Amino acid sequence: MSTRAHQTNSLGASGNNSRATRAKYERDRGTTVVGTGIAFVNPGTITDSGNQLAVFGVGSSFFVRGSPANSRQFQVVTSAAGTLTVNPAVVTAEIAGASITLSRTDF
Repeated sequence: MSTRAHQTNSLGASGNNSRATRAKYERDRGTTVVGTGIAFVNPGTITDSGNQLAVFGVGSSFFVRGSPANSRQFQVVTSAAGTLTVNPAVVTAEIAGASITLSRTDF
């Protein structure tokens, strides 16, 4: 008996669309902003000269990477195109210039 016939009859990941559904879910939740215009202003404000920050809605959480002093998780208190007010409301002042990545973490 060949195992080939059994494989063509089974409903694997491609047959039941589990891969397609998962990929769509990850794409929808995976908000990431990368830029060199991102700065940190004390107290509790993150700014972006590229105005990309409105993708993070009030209540969403994100993790900062690439910042020597502010690489950690924050939650959005207020959101606008170029400014986020965050909780915890303590950020270390940092000027724009380094490549900073903000990745959404609340799925």
